[in-house]
Amino acid sequence: MPGTYAAAVQRILIGRVLATVGAAVAAVGTFVPWLRSGSRQRNSYEIFSLVDRLGFSQSSVIGWGLRLWPVLPFLLVLAITLQWFRRQWITGLVASAVVLYAGTVSLAVRSASSSSLVTIEAGSLVTLIGTILLAIGTLLAAPLPNRH
Repeated sequence: MPGTYAAAVQRILIGRVLATVGAAVAAVGTFVPWLRSGSRQRNSYEIFSLVDRLGFSQSSVIGWGLRLWPVLPFLLVLAITLQWFRRQWITGLVASAVVLYAGTVSLAVRSASSSSLVTIEAGSLVTLIGTILLAIGTLLAAPLPNRH
């Protein structure tokens, strides 16, 4: 069928670009202030000391997620590298893991209740939006099964 191959190539290219933009937005979001503590704004890398004040125990899944957060930029780069140098199922697996990890931590911080000591800022929302774009782009870039 004429045009089918071209449409598939276009869809994959759009997916890869969208995934790349999403990963960039997520990475930028990690540096945007996530919390305001007193008069000081803190990005995602500075909130480790506030885990208990946010209501997460140090041994909870979110507590561990926050402590391991500095590896996120490397995971984002890996997910995007695999998008552009297609590695079949591993691409989807890595992208899914990154989306689940960053999305869950961002959503958990975003949904934490603000107190008089800590106010939630926009950084977690920016990171969450980036992970959603990464997920949509990954789905678009996934090869469709052959129909014979």
